[in-house]
Amino acid sequence: MARARTLPVLIVSAFAPELAPLVAWLDAPAQRALRAAVTCQPAGIGAVEAAAGAAEAIARLRPGLVLFAGTAGRYGDSPPTGACAVARRLLLAPTAVLRGEAYLPGPMPHQLTTDPALRSALRAGRRFPVADVATTLGITARRTLAARLAATGAALENLEVFAVARAAARAGVPFGAVLGVANRVGPQAHREWRANAGAATTAACAVIQAWLATR
Repeated sequence: MARARTLPVLIVSAFAPELAPLVAWLDAPAQRALRAAVTCQPAGIGAVEAAAGAAEAIARLRPGLVLFAGTAGRYGDSPPTGACAVARRLLLAPTAVLRGEAYLPGPMPHQLTTDPALRSALRAGRRFPVADVATTLGITARRTLAARLAATGAALENLEVFAVARAAARAGVPFGAVLGVANRVGPQAHREWRANAGAATTAACAVIQAWLATR
């Protein structure tokens, strides 16, 4: 991927703590030149806020690419808690549709794919898994619903990544995402997330940090 295509870079998260390790690294004197070409921007929690926040930041900054850094819940046994995954297919997953109580109108986008070259660059020979990710409106609390979401092919759940990807797609900007796995989706998800979110955030930011170090 050519340098002209990768800089400037906009890195988006749901909220500031999910960018904190990366911001601290970029603020070091050794990264001064790189810091000028990278903007870290919390966009908002949930799909609606994240779409609006990401669209505003993209319009204002006109980045060469957009990355999302965040945490995710897993539907099955892998990727395990504490692992990182590079997102591949992104699914908009309204749970009412899965239950057969609603449907999406035909023209409405509901599936996106991250930029393949960026996906490969983020992994860069490292053994991070790639994973399909479902974006739901709310946090899934029941295992039965988690199983339905897993049946779509998604391995992970995140509330913002599809929305940010859609904002990037509308702007014609390459998009990638790195997610740290913080919990298993289900009734204990919030407790697990609170215990593991810091480590998952650090792991996701470390992947992006390693990629930025090669720019």
